[in-house]
Amino acid sequence: MKAEAVSKTELSDFGDTWFELPLAAWVRDLDGPALSKRGRIFFWRLAVANLCRRLEIIDCLKRHPDIDAVAIPPILYITGLERSGTTLLHNLLALHPRSRALRRWELMRATPPPEAATYDNDPRIAEVQASIEPLRGSKLEHMHWVNADDPEECTWGAFDCTGLLGRAPSALMPTWTRWVQQADLTPSFLEYRQLVKLLTWRNPVLPGGHLVLKCPQNSRNIAQFANAFPEARFVFTHRDPFRALASGLTLVDHITSAFTDQKDMWRPGAPAIETVIHGAVLALSSMMNFDASSSEKCEHVAYPALVTDPTSVVRKIYRRFGVEVPIDIDERISNFTAAQARGRRAAPPSELPTYGLEQQSLLAHPVIYSYCSRFNVKPETTRLTGA
Repeated sequence: MKAEAVSKTELSDFGDTWFELPLAAWVRDLDGPALSKRGRIFFWRLAVANLCRRLEIIDCLKRHPDIDAVAIPPILYITGLERSGTTLLHNLLALHPRSRALRRWELMRATPPPEAATYDNDPRIAEVQASIEPLRGSKLEHMHWVNADDPEECTWGAFDCTGLLGRAPSALMPTWTRWVQQADLTPSFLEYRQLVKLLTWRNPVLPGGHLVLKCPQNSRNIAQFANAFPEARFVFTHRDPFRALASGLTLVDHITSAFTDQKDMWRPGAPAIETVIHGAVLALSSMMNFDASSSEKCEHVAYPALVTDPTSVVRKIYRRFGVEVPIDIDERISNFTAAQARGRRAAPPSELPTYGLEQQSLLAHPVIYSYCSRFNVKPETTRLTGA
Protein backbone atom coordinates (compact mmCIF):
# COMPACT_ATOMS: atom_id res chain seq x y z
CA MET A 1 0.00 0.00 0.00
CA LYS A 2 2.78 2.43 0.89
CA ALA A 3 4.62 1.61 -2.31
CA GLU A 4 1.47 2.25 -4.35
CA ALA A 5 0.96 5.61 -2.65
CA VAL A 6 4.58 6.58 -3.27
CA SER A 7 4.19 5.64 -6.94
CA LYS A 8 0.98 7.66 -7.31
CA THR A 9 2.31 10.81 -5.64
CA GLU A 10 6.06 10.60 -6.35
CA LEU A 11 6.53 11.47 -2.68
CA SER A 12 8.14 9.25 -0.06
CA ASP A 13 8.09 10.90 3.37
CA PHE A 14 5.20 9.52 5.44
CA GLY A 15 6.25 11.40 8.57
CA ASP A 16 5.74 9.75 11.94
CA THR A 17 5.14 5.98 11.72
CA TRP A 18 2.11 6.17 14.04
CA PHE A 19 -0.21 5.63 11.08
CA GLU A 20 1.19 2.14 10.46
CA LEU A 21 -0.58 0.82 13.57
CA PRO A 22 -4.17 1.44 12.39
CA LEU A 23 -3.10 0.62 8.82
CA ALA A 24 -1.78 -2.79 9.90
CA ALA A 25 -5.09 -3.53 11.63
CA TRP A 26 -6.95 -2.44 8.48
CA VAL A 27 -4.81 -4.73 6.30
CA ARG A 28 -5.49 -7.73 8.55
CA ASP A 29 -9.21 -7.22 8.09
CA LEU A 30 -8.96 -7.15 4.29
CA ASP A 31 -8.84 -10.95 4.40
CA GLY A 32 -11.75 -11.16 6.84
CA PRO A 33 -14.93 -13.10 6.07
CA ALA A 34 -17.19 -10.05 6.15
CA LEU A 35 -15.83 -8.43 2.98
CA SER A 36 -16.88 -9.30 -0.54
CA LYS A 37 -14.36 -9.13 -3.39
CA ARG A 38 -15.71 -5.68 -4.18
CA GLY A 39 -15.30 -4.70 -0.54
CA ARG A 40 -11.67 -5.81 -0.44
CA ILE A 41 -10.84 -3.84 -3.57
CA PHE A 42 -12.67 -0.73 -2.37
CA PHE A 43 -11.14 -0.76 1.11
CA TRP A 44 -7.65 -1.35 -0.32
CA ARG A 45 -8.09 1.69 -2.56
CA LEU A 46 -9.54 3.70 0.31
CA ALA A 47 -6.45 3.11 2.44
CA VAL A 48 -4.10 3.90 -0.45
CA ALA A 49 -5.97 7.18 -1.04
CA ASN A 50 -5.52 8.01 2.65
CA LEU A 51 -1.80 7.33 2.36
CA CYS A 52 -1.60 9.58 -0.71
CA ARG A 53 -3.25 12.38 1.25
CA ARG A 54 -0.79 11.78 4.06
CA LEU A 55 2.21 12.09 1.73
CA GLU A 56 0.81 15.29 0.22
CA ILE A 57 0.02 16.88 3.59
CA ILE A 58 3.40 15.97 5.08
CA ASP A 59 5.10 17.37 1.97
CA CYS A 60 3.14 20.63 2.19
CA LEU A 61 3.98 21.06 5.88
CA LYS A 62 7.67 20.47 5.14
CA ARG A 63 7.75 22.96 2.25
CA HIS A 64 5.95 25.61 4.31
CA PRO A 65 7.35 25.44 7.85
CA ASP A 66 5.63 28.73 8.69
CA ILE A 67 2.33 26.80 8.81
CA ASP A 68 3.42 25.48 12.18
CA ALA A 69 3.31 29.02 13.57
CA VAL A 70 -0.35 29.50 12.66
CA ALA A 71 -2.36 30.28 15.80
CA ILE A 72 -5.45 28.17 16.32
CA PRO A 73 -8.45 30.33 17.33
CA PRO A 74 -11.13 29.42 19.88
CA ILE A 75 -13.07 26.30 18.91
CA LEU A 76 -16.67 25.32 19.50
CA TYR A 77 -16.48 21.55 19.29
CA ILE A 78 -19.66 19.49 18.84
CA THR A 79 -19.82 15.83 19.77
CA GLY A 80 -22.20 13.20 21.11
CA LEU A 81 -23.62 9.92 19.93
CA GLU A 82 -23.89 9.52 16.19
CA ARG A 83 -27.41 10.47 15.04
CA SER A 84 -27.99 12.76 18.02
CA GLY A 85 -28.21 16.04 16.10
CA THR A 86 -24.52 16.89 15.73
CA THR A 87 -24.80 17.61 11.99
CA LEU A 88 -27.78 19.93 12.41
CA LEU A 89 -26.09 21.83 15.24
CA HIS A 90 -22.84 22.02 13.25
CA ASN A 91 -24.67 23.70 10.37
CA LEU A 92 -26.49 26.10 12.68
CA LEU A 93 -23.37 27.23 14.54
CA ALA A 94 -21.58 27.64 11.21
CA LEU A 95 -24.11 30.37 10.33
CA HIS A 96 -22.31 32.83 12.61
CA PRO A 97 -20.65 35.45 10.34
CA ARG A 98 -17.35 35.13 12.23
CA SER A 99 -17.32 31.35 12.40
CA ARG A 100 -15.21 29.10 10.21
CA ALA A 101 -16.28 25.50 9.67
CA LEU A 102 -14.13 23.04 7.76
CA ARG A 103 -15.92 21.93 4.60
CA ARG A 104 -16.00 18.44 3.16
CA TRP A 105 -13.97 19.35 0.06
CA GLU A 106 -11.06 20.86 1.99
CA LEU A 107 -10.89 18.01 4.48
CA MET A 108 -10.75 15.50 1.63
CA ARG A 109 -8.48 17.59 -0.66
CA ALA A 110 -6.41 19.63 1.76
CA THR A 111 -3.49 20.41 -0.54
CA PRO A 112 -2.67 22.89 -1.84
CA PRO A 113 -3.96 24.87 1.16
CA PRO A 114 -7.22 26.72 0.37
CA GLU A 115 -6.98 30.44 -0.32
CA ALA A 116 -9.43 33.02 1.02
CA ALA A 117 -9.81 34.66 -2.39
CA THR A 118 -10.87 31.46 -4.15
CA TYR A 119 -12.37 29.55 -1.23
CA ASP A 120 -15.97 29.64 -2.50
CA ASN A 121 -15.17 28.63 -6.08
CA ASP A 122 -12.15 26.36 -5.67
CA PRO A 123 -12.26 23.69 -8.42
CA ARG A 124 -11.97 20.95 -5.81
CA ILE A 125 -15.54 21.71 -4.72
CA ALA A 126 -16.92 20.52 -8.05
CA GLU A 127 -14.57 17.53 -8.09
CA VAL A 128 -15.67 16.30 -4.67
CA GLN A 129 -19.32 17.02 -5.44
CA ALA A 130 -19.10 14.97 -8.65
CA SER A 131 -17.70 12.03 -6.66
CA ILE A 132 -20.74 11.92 -4.35
CA GLU A 133 -23.51 12.72 -6.83
CA PRO A 134 -23.95 9.05 -7.87
CA LEU A 135 -25.30 8.44 -4.35
CA ARG A 136 -28.30 10.71 -4.91
CA GLY A 137 -31.57 8.92 -4.27
CA SER A 138 -30.01 6.41 -1.90
CA LYS A 139 -30.92 5.99 1.74
CA LEU A 140 -27.72 7.87 2.53
CA GLU A 141 -29.13 11.03 0.95
CA HIS A 142 -32.26 10.77 3.08
CA MET A 143 -30.38 10.15 6.33
CA HIS A 144 -27.03 11.94 6.22
CA TRP A 145 -26.11 13.99 3.19
CA VAL A 146 -23.16 16.37 3.13
CA ASN A 147 -22.42 18.38 0.01
CA ALA A 148 -18.85 19.23 -0.93
CA ASP A 149 -19.23 22.77 0.42
CA ASP A 150 -21.08 21.80 3.61
CA PRO A 151 -19.43 21.60 7.05
CA GLU A 152 -18.01 18.13 7.60
CA GLU A 153 -16.88 16.17 10.64
CA CYS A 154 -13.23 15.90 11.62
CA THR A 155 -12.86 12.20 10.94
CA TRP A 156 -12.96 12.90 7.19
CA GLY A 157 -9.80 14.94 7.56
CA ALA A 158 -7.81 12.32 9.48
CA PHE A 159 -4.78 11.34 7.42
CA ASP A 160 -3.43 8.51 9.58
CA CYS A 161 -5.84 5.67 8.68
CA THR A 162 -8.02 6.19 11.78
CA GLY A 163 -10.97 7.86 10.04
CA LEU A 164 -11.48 5.79 6.90
CA LEU A 165 -14.99 6.22 5.45
CA GLY A 166 -16.00 8.09 8.59
CA ARG A 167 -15.44 4.87 10.57
CA ALA A 168 -18.64 3.45 9.10
CA PRO A 169 -16.96 0.08 8.25
CA SER A 170 -16.67 -0.82 11.96
CA ALA A 171 -18.66 -4.05 11.66
CA LEU A 172 -16.77 -5.14 8.54
CA MET A 173 -13.32 -4.39 9.97
CA PRO A 174 -13.33 -5.82 13.52
CA THR A 175 -9.55 -5.81 14.12
CA TRP A 176 -9.27 -2.19 13.02
CA THR A 177 -12.35 -1.20 15.03
CA ARG A 178 -10.98 -2.75 18.24
CA TRP A 179 -7.69 -0.98 17.67
CA VAL A 180 -9.32 2.43 17.18
CA GLN A 181 -11.59 1.93 20.20
CA GLN A 182 -8.73 0.92 22.51
CA ALA A 183 -5.94 3.22 21.32
CA ASP A 184 -4.85 6.52 22.79
CA LEU A 185 -5.57 8.73 19.78
CA THR A 186 -3.50 11.67 21.01
CA PRO A 187 -0.98 11.30 18.13
CA SER A 188 -3.89 11.35 15.66
CA PHE A 189 -5.31 14.53 17.19
CA LEU A 190 -1.92 16.24 17.23
CA GLU A 191 -1.58 15.51 13.52
CA TYR A 192 -5.10 16.83 12.97
CA ARG A 193 -3.99 19.99 14.75
CA GLN A 194 -1.39 20.45 12.00
CA LEU A 195 -4.10 19.97 9.38
CA VAL A 196 -6.26 22.65 11.01
CA LYS A 197 -3.28 25.02 10.83
CA LEU A 198 -2.75 24.14 7.17
CA LEU A 199 -6.40 24.76 6.26
CA THR A 200 -6.55 28.09 8.09
CA TRP A 201 -3.11 29.32 6.97
CA ARG A 202 -4.32 31.17 3.88
CA ASN A 203 -8.00 31.24 4.74
CA PRO A 204 -8.00 32.21 8.41
CA VAL A 205 -10.81 32.76 10.82
CA LEU A 206 -11.94 36.39 10.82
CA PRO A 207 -10.63 38.59 13.66
CA GLY A 208 -12.57 37.84 16.82
CA GLY A 209 -14.00 34.69 15.26
CA HIS A 210 -13.85 31.02 16.03
CA LEU A 211 -13.77 27.57 14.47
CA VAL A 212 -16.83 25.33 14.58
CA LEU A 213 -15.81 21.67 14.46
CA LYS A 214 -17.69 18.46 15.10
CA CYS A 215 -17.09 14.74 15.27
CA PRO A 216 -19.38 12.31 17.09
CA GLN A 217 -16.84 9.52 16.55
CA ASN A 218 -14.40 11.39 18.78
CA SER A 219 -16.80 11.34 21.72
CA ARG A 220 -15.02 8.11 22.70
CA ASN A 221 -11.71 9.94 23.04
CA ILE A 222 -12.87 13.39 24.03
CA ALA A 223 -10.34 13.89 26.85
CA GLN A 224 -7.48 13.10 24.46
CA PHE A 225 -8.87 15.57 21.93
CA ALA A 226 -9.20 18.24 24.63
CA ASN A 227 -5.54 17.79 25.59
CA ALA A 228 -4.48 18.20 21.95
CA PHE A 229 -6.78 21.23 21.47
CA PRO A 230 -6.79 23.39 24.62
CA GLU A 231 -8.57 26.07 22.55
CA ALA A 232 -11.72 23.92 22.40
CA ARG A 233 -14.95 24.25 24.32
CA PHE A 234 -17.36 21.36 23.96
CA VAL A 235 -21.02 21.10 23.09
CA PHE A 236 -22.51 17.66 23.74
CA THR A 237 -25.74 16.66 22.02
CA HIS A 238 -27.94 14.25 23.97
CA ARG A 239 -30.61 11.99 22.54
CA ASP A 240 -32.44 8.85 23.62
CA PRO A 241 -29.76 6.20 22.92
CA PHE A 242 -32.39 3.80 21.60
CA ARG A 243 -33.42 6.25 18.89
CA ALA A 244 -29.81 7.21 18.12
CA LEU A 245 -28.74 3.58 17.84
CA ALA A 246 -31.67 2.54 15.66
CA SER A 247 -30.90 5.41 13.30
CA GLY A 248 -27.17 4.72 13.38
CA LEU A 249 -27.63 1.03 12.67
CA THR A 250 -29.84 1.83 9.69
CA LEU A 251 -27.24 4.18 8.27
CA VAL A 252 -24.28 1.83 8.81
CA ASP A 253 -26.27 -1.11 7.43
CA HIS A 254 -26.91 0.87 4.25
CA ILE A 255 -23.29 1.99 3.87
CA THR A 256 -21.74 -1.44 4.49
CA SER A 257 -24.20 -3.50 2.44
CA ALA A 258 -22.31 -2.60 -0.75
CA PHE A 259 -19.14 -4.25 0.55
CA THR A 260 -20.29 -7.60 1.95
CA ASP A 261 -22.04 -10.73 0.72
CA GLN A 262 -23.30 -11.60 4.20
CA LYS A 263 -27.04 -10.98 4.05
CA ASP A 264 -27.70 -11.61 7.75
CA MET A 265 -24.96 -9.36 9.14
CA TRP A 266 -27.53 -7.06 10.75
CA ARG A 267 -29.95 -9.66 12.05
CA PRO A 268 -31.13 -9.06 15.66
CA GLY A 269 -28.42 -10.04 18.11
CA ALA A 270 -25.70 -10.33 15.45
CA PRO A 271 -22.09 -9.44 16.37
CA ALA A 272 -22.25 -6.39 14.12
CA ILE A 273 -25.03 -4.92 16.24
CA GLU A 274 -23.13 -5.66 19.43
CA THR A 275 -20.10 -3.86 17.99
CA VAL A 276 -22.16 -0.72 17.42
CA ILE A 277 -23.73 -0.89 20.89
CA HIS A 278 -20.30 -1.38 22.47
CA GLY A 279 -19.02 1.72 20.68
CA ALA A 280 -21.98 3.72 21.95
CA VAL A 281 -21.38 2.59 25.53
CA LEU A 282 -17.74 3.65 25.27
CA ALA A 283 -18.87 7.06 24.00
CA LEU A 284 -21.38 7.57 26.81
CA SER A 285 -18.81 6.60 29.45
CA SER A 286 -16.26 8.96 27.92
CA MET A 287 -18.71 11.88 27.85
CA MET A 288 -19.73 11.34 31.46
CA ASN A 289 -16.11 11.13 32.64
CA PHE A 290 -15.11 14.26 30.72
CA ASP A 291 -18.06 16.26 32.03
CA ALA A 292 -17.20 15.19 35.56
CA SER A 293 -13.63 16.43 35.25
CA SER A 294 -14.07 19.41 32.89
CA SER A 295 -17.62 20.70 33.30
CA GLU A 296 -16.41 24.29 32.91
CA LYS A 297 -15.60 23.47 29.26
CA CYS A 298 -18.95 21.82 28.49
CA GLU A 299 -22.41 22.82 27.33
CA HIS A 300 -25.21 20.31 26.84
CA VAL A 301 -27.97 20.27 24.23
CA ALA A 302 -31.06 18.07 24.33
CA TYR A 303 -31.98 16.78 20.90
CA PRO A 304 -35.72 17.52 21.31
CA ALA A 305 -34.90 21.16 22.14
CA LEU A 306 -32.60 21.40 19.13
CA VAL A 307 -35.37 20.13 16.85
CA THR A 308 -38.18 22.26 18.25
CA ASP A 309 -36.36 25.51 19.09
CA PRO A 310 -32.96 25.64 17.40
CA THR A 311 -32.55 29.41 17.78
CA SER A 312 -32.80 29.26 21.58
CA VAL A 313 -30.27 26.42 21.65
CA VAL A 314 -27.78 28.38 19.55
CA ARG A 315 -28.21 31.53 21.64
CA LYS A 316 -27.63 29.52 24.82
CA ILE A 317 -24.37 28.08 23.45
CA TYR A 318 -23.12 31.53 22.46
CA ARG A 319 -23.92 32.96 25.88
CA ARG A 320 -22.26 30.01 27.63
CA PHE A 321 -18.96 30.54 25.87
CA GLY A 322 -18.95 34.31 25.53
CA VAL A 323 -19.57 34.44 21.78
CA GLU A 324 -21.27 37.60 20.54
CA VAL A 325 -24.76 36.79 19.28
CA PRO A 326 -25.29 38.14 15.74
CA ILE A 327 -28.20 40.57 15.58
CA ASP A 328 -29.67 38.59 12.67
CA ILE A 329 -29.18 35.09 14.09
CA ASP A 330 -32.93 34.43 14.18
CA GLU A 331 -33.21 35.24 10.48
CA ARG A 332 -30.14 33.18 9.59
CA ILE A 333 -31.47 30.11 11.36
CA SER A 334 -34.98 30.60 10.02
CA ASN A 335 -33.68 30.82 6.45
CA PHE A 336 -31.58 27.70 6.91
CA THR A 337 -34.38 25.57 8.35
CA ALA A 338 -36.82 26.86 5.74
CA ALA A 339 -34.43 25.86 2.96
CA GLN A 340 -34.09 22.40 4.50
CA ALA A 341 -37.86 22.03 4.60
CA ARG A 342 -38.19 23.18 0.98
CA GLY A 343 -36.01 20.32 -0.19
CA ARG A 344 -32.39 21.31 0.31
CA ARG A 345 -32.28 18.25 2.52
CA ALA A 346 -34.02 15.08 1.32
CA ALA A 347 -36.86 14.03 3.58
CA PRO A 348 -35.81 11.50 6.23
CA PRO A 349 -37.32 7.99 6.10
CA SER A 350 -40.74 7.78 7.67
CA GLU A 351 -39.91 4.49 9.41
CA LEU A 352 -36.70 2.91 10.69
CA PRO A 353 -36.04 -0.72 11.65
CA THR A 354 -35.00 -1.39 15.24
CA TYR A 355 -32.70 -4.38 14.56
CA GLY A 356 -34.21 -6.23 17.48
CA LEU A 357 -33.42 -3.48 19.99
CA GLU A 358 -36.05 -2.94 22.66
CA GLN A 359 -36.22 0.55 24.11
CA GLN A 360 -36.84 -0.22 27.78
CA SER A 361 -34.25 -2.99 28.07
CA LEU A 362 -31.61 -0.94 26.24
CA LEU A 363 -32.18 2.08 28.46
CA ALA A 364 -31.79 -0.21 31.49
CA HIS A 365 -28.18 -1.01 30.52
CA PRO A 366 -26.12 0.27 33.50
CA VAL A 367 -23.98 2.73 31.53
CA ILE A 368 -26.87 3.92 29.37
CA TYR A 369 -29.08 4.32 32.43
CA SER A 370 -26.37 6.37 34.20
CA TYR A 371 -25.92 8.55 31.13
CA CYS A 372 -29.63 9.26 30.78
CA SER A 373 -29.92 10.04 34.49
CA ARG A 374 -26.90 12.35 34.52
CA PHE A 375 -27.98 14.43 31.52
CA ASN A 376 -31.75 14.11 31.97
CA VAL A 377 -32.17 12.32 28.63
CA LYS A 378 -35.79 11.30 28.22
CA PRO A 379 -37.07 8.42 26.06
CA GLU A 380 -38.47 9.57 22.74
CA THR A 381 -41.97 8.11 22.77
CA THR A 382 -42.31 9.18 19.14
CA ARG A 383 -39.47 9.54 16.68
CA LEU A 384 -38.18 13.06 16.02
CA THR A 385 -36.66 13.66 12.60
CA GLY A 386 -34.90 17.01 12.98
CA ALA A 387 -35.29 20.37 11.31
